[in-house]
Formats: sequence, structure tokens, C-alpha cells
Amino acid sequence: MRAAFSALVLSALVLAGAAAAAGPTKDPKAPQQRHTAADTQLAQSIALLKADLPKGWSTQTKRPDTPPCSTEPDESTLTQTARIDPTFLWSDGVTSIGSEVDIFKTAAQAKQDWRLSTLALMRSCLLESARRQLAPQHIRVTLISATAVRAPALGERALHYRLVVGLRQAKAKVTVPIVTELLGIGVGRVSVVLHALARGTVVPAQSMNVLAGLLAKRLVAASGGI
Repeated sequence: MRAAFSALVLSALVLAGAAAAAGPTKDPKAPQQRHTAADTQLAQSIALLKADLPKGWSTQTKRPDTPPCSTEPDESTLTQTARIDPTFLWSDGVTSIGSEVDIFKTAAQAKQDWRLSTLALMRSCLLESARRQLAPQHIRVTLISATAVRAPALGERALHYRLVVGLRQAKAKVTVPIVTELLGIGVGRVSVVLHALARGTVVPAQSMNVLAGLLAKRLVAASGGI
């Protein structure tokens, strides 16, 4: 679920008007990427589409690179056969929503990646990455809350994390809260993470559940080919 970290940090950068590091950063702890055409097509059949969203959303085309965090687990023995993360921006240029689809070589590898994606890891990596990226802009990043929310009964495995961080410019009196939602669904070799970010407000549960249900339906339909 590593792409979700980048999506969250990059959205925070957009909000702060900060520039992210350019160019790819090699992560020695990341899963090996050996994508196949069949699994990539499978991932694309599951992922969120712009057509799934109401008017006002646009495809996020610029995705600056963010370096890996120091506390991430070593997943270099795992192999991903597909990984996509289409993300969409609201007309305010800040609010985002997307779906990361990861397909692993085996179901056992997908479950191992899932077990390692703990709330504590999400919290520490998000804070570290955001602070590293925003420090040059003199923006202070604080953790307001990190909560495991009851996940809907979808797929073989499910999780729902809500993280709230505060951003404050130097000398500013106001801290801007950034709410992040991660709702994960897994079946066999495939893990899907619906991720959303909004400024100052929780993403409506109904909206998250509707989109999660749509992704779960596609995941179950595709499971015959997994």
C-alpha cells in the first residue's frame, strides 16, 4: 500500500503550495516490480474511474516523487505483478480521491503486505515524509489524530484508517487540519485502497462507502481471473 503514502503527502504539498522533490527515488525496501500485461489489465478493470465521480473532478497528472520513509518494512522479497494508482482532484485543487490497486505474485505475498500496513506505520511514515518535504517551506506538521475506523464487511480482508495532521506556516496563528481516509479491501492476490484527502473536514462516510462498494464489486467480479 506504499502508493497511498505518496498520495497523501503529495496532496498535503498541493495544499501548502510547496514543491516536491523531482525525479524518481529508488526504494531498496519496496516490492520488486515485475508487471505483466494480464495483471495490469486486471488492475485497471478494478480501479476508480473519472466516470465514477460527479462533475468537478479531474485526473491528477502530475505526481512528484517522494522519498521512502525510514521506518517502512522491508518488502524487497515480495513481487508485484501490477500496481496502479489513478487519483483525481476536486475543482478546489486540494481535495483528492483515488484508488491504489496492488496485485502480488501470490495471495500469501498480498496478505504479508497487508499485515505490514499497520496504522502505526501509516502514521509514522506520513509524518516523516510530510515533515521532510515541508520543512524547507517552514511549514510545521503535527499529528492531530490517527484512528482505526470500523471497516465495511467487503472482500476477504478490510481496513479503514483515518489520519488527521495539522499544517501551520511559520508565524501563522492558524493550523490547517488535513483529513486523510484510507479504506482497504483485499481478495486473494489483490489489495485495493480507496484513499481520500480533504482540508478541515471528514470525507462523508456515505461517499466513501459507495465508492468502496463499487471497487469491491469490481474486485469480486475480477477474482475469477486472479
